Amino acid sequence: MNDAKPMLKVNDFLEKAQKEVGKFDWHGTFAEYLSILSERPHIARLSHKLVYDAIMSSKTGTSQQTGAKTYNLFDKEVYGQDDTIESIVQYFDSSAERLEIRKRILLLLGPPASGKSTIVALIKKAIENFTRTDDGAVYAIRGCPMQEDPLHLVPSDLREELEREYGIYVEGDLCPRCRYIVRTQYGGNIGAVPVIRVVFSEQEAVGIGYYVATSNPTDASLLVGSVDTAQLEGDRLEVAGKAFRMDGELNVANRGLMEFVEIFKVESHLLTTLLGLAQEQLIKMDRFGSVYADEVLIGHSNEGDFKTFMADPSSEALRDRIMRINIPYNLRVSEEEKIYRKMMDTSGLRVRNSSDTDDADKDEGKIHVPPQTLPVVGTFAVLSRLKPPRKQGVSLIEKLRAYDGQEVGNFGQEEAQAERQAYKNEWMDNRVSPATTGASQYSRTSREDALSSWLSYRSEGMSGISPRSVMNRLSVRASMPDVRCLSPLNALDSIWAGRTENVSLTEEESAKYLEYITESVREYEERALDDVQKVFENRFEQNAQDLLENYLLEIESALTLRGSSSSPSQESEHNMHEIERAASVSERNKWQFRREIHEFFAERRARKITFDYTTEPRIRASIEKLLFPDRRTLNRDLEKPKSAANLADWRRRRSAMHGRLKQNYEYCDICAHDVVEYATFLLRRNNSTFQIARNEIEWQWDMNPQRVIPEWRRDLK
Repeated sequence: MNDAKPMLKVNDFLEKAQKEVGKFDWHGTFAEYLSILSERPHIARLSHKLVYDAIMSSKTGTSQQTGAKTYNLFDKEVYGQDDTIESIVQYFDSSAERLEIRKRILLLLGPPASGKSTIVALIKKAIENFTRTDDGAVYAIRGCPMQEDPLHLVPSDLREELEREYGIYVEGDLCPRCRYIVRTQYGGNIGAVPVIRVVFSEQEAVGIGYYVATSNPTDASLLVGSVDTAQLEGDRLEVAGKAFRMDGELNVANRGLMEFVEIFKVESHLLTTLLGLAQEQLIKMDRFGSVYADEVLIGHSNEGDFKTFMADPSSEALRDRIMRINIPYNLRVSEEEKIYRKMMDTSGLRVRNSSDTDDADKDEGKIHVPPQTLPVVGTFAVLSRLKPPRKQGVSLIEKLRAYDGQEVGNFGQEEAQAERQAYKNEWMDNRVSPATTGASQYSRTSREDALSSWLSYRSEGMSGISPRSVMNRLSVRASMPDVRCLSPLNALDSIWAGRTENVSLTEEESAKYLEYITESVREYEERALDDVQKVFENRFEQNAQDLLENYLLEIESALTLRGSSSSPSQESEHNMHEIERAASVSERNKWQFRREIHEFFAERRARKITFDYTTEPRIRASIEKLLFPDRRTLNRDLEKPKSAANLADWRRRRSAMHGRLKQNYEYCDICAHDVVEYATFLLRRNNSTFQIARNEIEWQWDMNPQRVIPEWRRDLK
């Protein structure tokens, strides 16, 4: 096979690069710009509309799991934040219509590594890309440090006519620099004012501003721009036009987006500047009035700084100008796994695929991550973020499973949704904060007690172990020279060992960590047994899919016949009953169950959403119950037989199971052998996988499996 790469055609490459550089160059006059606008009036838009159009330019999709609307811009980068993303898009949708909500600072509030910065980074990238398209073209007055909207040249008394006749809305006034240039260089002839096309770029400080707040006093010029003191003498218009450089981050962000990192660490006088910009869209200039600015203001912060800000009575005015959206940690294990996989792809961790060689010499420095490692550590992480279930008799692990879309007998999906909403409402109802309602409603003592209680409240998902912390612990253990395959137990042990890195961890929280370890190990036990049951016989996945398809055909036919007062055949009824019995559906409720399942999958077919037997939790549980061997049979067939006559069959079965684990489920030689042995241990054991002694974990199973020649492989023919 010839892997030689083609010779680079240097001249052609450089020619294409040169065309790309000049692709967005356009120079003309305001009169020529108006001609463009008459043909494409949609490009005259304010900042919130620009951001909304940029987000939507990446198109939308449909969630494979829930069928809900998704946004492609975030789909492959942000996981477990569907409600949050929808809230953000709705904010921009409403703001794009010039509703009052656009005059609020969008605050993304959440713990470290919850995705705040990632969301803002994706929006900024979308803006940059969108302004490089014909539909997202942005034009500005040439030479303006604020990429001034050319429409600000239109006199106030003509703007109403422009909107009425042509649908072109104009808002704002010329900055001092442009006002001075128009008067002195063009004698008020607005048609001759030069206009250029601009492309927004954070790196080049065009249309996207960025400010990291600190607790130290900060010069306001970093936000509002510096002043040339040598130009402060003379006519006020001339001084404003020449002395004010308008090179601050707020000036840079005009017509685009301004990001504030750790916004509540900003000095109070700078927060006052933000208040004026948010409610009046004006940047105050010392002694020389103000300059209009149209920009999206996005801040992000942690919960502690936000509560300190909310408790400060002097912050009342700015509070009214904040639109807060919580960015909690993800609460779904399946989405948590995606987060880790994304982090692994961008980390320095050298991961060995299941199909790669297990030869240590050829694969030096690489590790394999078994398919259950990330879901198991994800279980630990999500458990640490959950609030106790409100419903009596529901355990934390049952709540976790229900949140992840699994079927839980006494905690259905509707109840899980109500649980999520209840905790969200409890946190969103900050109107009860004494800091925001005034002292008149409370005695001093009760007000202080209520304030203390409110400040100590942590919403679901706003605390717990972060994905970054989990990945750090995985990297620590994976970097050990003797680790070739990072087993789930090894990963959990690393997380437990790393608890000492958290200096603020209390004894009570440390005890909770032990509870989470215990539940995570139990989850792994169930997952390990499930995987071994799946490979016990050949073609499990295909058989499961066949069962699903046959059941869907039969209930569709049965529902049609029922509408015509006919009945399904005895064989068809028997087949449906088998599925329904395994799902614990009573005779009384079978028709309701059939309608629900039919509608669920029919909707996905109509939307062209792929699905399999695992998509609907009740169907998954039922099919697995039908196809899985019972655990007594599994235990009997996994144990090495004492009879030599049965030894060959045992070896062939174990070999086939080993091969299916590798081929179908991404196991490698090491973890495939380990998981079957572990399942065998679980089925026959009388004690736990681990014990707790003196607040430490003593594992009863080898956490770090190595490559061995299993007994069943010896002399296998």
